Amino acid sequence: MPSWQNNNETSDADDDEYMNEYNSSNMQMEYFQTPDTVIDPSFCGLVVESDRKCILHRQRPGRFVAFEGTDTGRRFIGCATTDGVNCGILEWVDAPWPVILQRCLTKLWDMYHEENLGRVQDKDAHEIGVEKLKKELDSLGNQYSQLVDDVSKLFDYQDGQRSHDMDLTSQAINELKEKKHRLEEQAKIEVQMEKLKLKKEQRCILQSQADIIKNTRKAMKEIQVERDLLKEEKKKLEHVISELLKAGHGCKEKLDKIKEVVMEE
Repeated sequence: MPSWQNNNETSDADDDEYMNEYNSSNMQMEYFQTPDTVIDPSFCGLVVESDRKCILHRQRPGRFVAFEGTDTGRRFIGCATTDGVNCGILEWVDAPWPVILQRCLTKLWDMYHEENLGRVQDKDAHEIGVEKLKKELDSLGNQYSQLVDDVSKLFDYQDGQRSHDMDLTSQAINELKEKKHRLEEQAKIEVQMEKLKLKKEQRCILQSQADIIKNTRKAMKEIQVERDLLKEEKKKLEHVISELLKAGHGCKEKLDKIKEVVMEE
């Protein structure tokens, strides 16, 4: 398996060395749109070791861990101001991930966006249904108001039939009130279900973020183990070559002595 510079597992001394390089006058800065980030307690906060500041915001840069596309898990130094302006300081601490890992990250993010798209479509469909229920509720409210007006007029016009009409009207009003109450209860239930669903989706997204970071770190550790094994094999091979060279020099000395004896005879 190929190896690469594993900057994600560098020691604190390496981080300090990098920050010294960051403070040097040769460090290049460029403007860009800062990628999304994820909280990492081991690499966060402002870069107080440097006096450099963002040209536009006049703020010190900060330490971040990217959480976007093929750069997920990579650490970088960036603009600490989040005001929506597409500018800042970008200096990657970690080297780009191997191609195969980038492909895996791309696949995971594609699956994540497809899942989010489906959830958004379901949410839109639910909002349309809720809006339809609200319109029906408003229509019933208008019908109820109109019915109350008609009843008032009816009472004024037909005093003799008030008792009979009141019974019919009261029944219709009660039915409308009952239907309105049912619709209101249904709308409340739908809203509560949507809130529970959104909370569940939020927990799933946070869990997915944690899993991606965990899997990335696990892959980094496995590659480091393989690099250590290759180093051990290289040391053994160098030792064998050294022994062979020593043996070759010994044979050459014996041949020289034999040649001297023959020449003397």
